[in-house]
Amino acid sequence: MSEIIDRFLKLMEEKHIVFNYIQLRKNGAIVGDWKRLLVKTRLNTWSASKSFISVAVGVARDEGLLSLDEHICDIFPEYVPANPSENLTGLTLKHMLTMTTGLTVPLFFTNDRERVETRDWAKHFFNAEFSLKPGERYLYSNFNTYMLSRAVERRAGCDMLEYMRTRIFEPLDILSPDWTRDPMGFIHAANGLYVTIDEFANFGEMVLNGGAFRGKRIVSEAYIREACSLHSKGEKDSEGEWGYGYQFWLLPDGVSTAAVGRYGQFVMILPERNAVVATQGLDDYPFNELMMLVWHELAEKL
Repeated sequence: MSEIIDRFLKLMEEKHIVFNYIQLRKNGAIVGDWKRLLVKTRLNTWSASKSFISVAVGVARDEGLLSLDEHICDIFPEYVPANPSENLTGLTLKHMLTMTTGLTVPLFFTNDRERVETRDWAKHFFNAEFSLKPGERYLYSNFNTYMLSRAVERRAGCDMLEYMRTRIFEPLDILSPDWTRDPMGFIHAANGLYVTIDEFANFGEMVLNGGAFRGKRIVSEAYIREACSLHSKGEKDSEGEWGYGYQFWLLPDGVSTAAVGRYGQFVMILPERNAVVATQGLDDYPFNELMMLVWHELAEKL
């Protein structure tokens, strides 16, 4: 598979796009492994962190800690404002997984100044405007993922990183993971998980195998099947309309899915090829165009 990576890197050089790591897996084996840096260091997965949170929600559901039909207001009654709108009180965990919460605007993102100036992110979320009925419109927001993480923490009675440590990270051979936190000490959730390319690809292999990794069941196959199915339609671009599952993106062939992060952090899960493509990039290239370059020039070539 080295020729596939070589051709891809040549194309990236022509476009002045930088990748740090690329790993290709097929039939459970690493068939391509390239690095620009001397060692495999942990890098920010950016929004691909959302897919890890999705799996944590699935584990919590498997354990009976929560239901996707639960209302977020019932989990955090102390944050519900006086005279809340029906749109807010009707908001379920499933709406949050599918980015269909009815928020008027996405609220702040990682690089926005509000991130460091806002101390209580949950309060910020509950006091936002929800102008649409839940389920009516797709709108990508980091706060959906953040509040999903907070919901699991509340039901589990422990920090999310600790909850995931023995249930998800250690079974995936991700030891002592690093995750950025908000001003109150809760994990960022929507961004900020740092992993190596091997750890990133392990996550993809687990999803490919229906929630199991090297003989260890991590999350139910039923949840992975739901998470990687079409639940809402995202933005449109020249490739068409993007499908969205439970914090996983649907790829153009209709069966493959991806954990997706800014600057080229991609884990593409390709069931028809029994393959995983993992990349860690370093370029603020137009987001959807960059993902399609990886899809067409790496994933489709496997």
